[in-house]
Amino acid sequence: MIRTPMIAALLLGATALPASPPTDSHSAPPEARIRQMGRYLEAVADPQRGVYIRAYDGQWYYARVEDNCTRLTRSAALRFEPSPGGYFDRNSALRAGGWRCLIASVTLSHEPPRRRSGTP
Repeated sequence: MIRTPMIAALLLGATALPASPPTDSHSAPPEARIRQMGRYLEAVADPQRGVYIRAYDGQWYYARVEDNCTRLTRSAALRFEPSPGGYFDRNSALRAGGWRCLIASVTLSHEPPRRRSGTP
């Protein structure tokens, strides 16, 4: 007799939990890693927010910085500091105009938006 209420309580507890976490249609894209960062093809700054990076395989990525990186401008000299193993990911950093900016995330991206003529 004691076993029946325990089994019922266990079953009730198991059904109260969702089988998988709810998916949000507005969730962030999955994290990515750029292999062989020393051989990237192109980098386009997104001032104070991040950098679009075209990897050696032609794929575009977006690296978002943790905080506003005030020296990250369109004309800033960029230097990338990959994480151990040569990957560029959320454990990496970049230097913009000599300032070190930590990376918050790296995700797959489309190519950067084109600047309109006359836009600084």
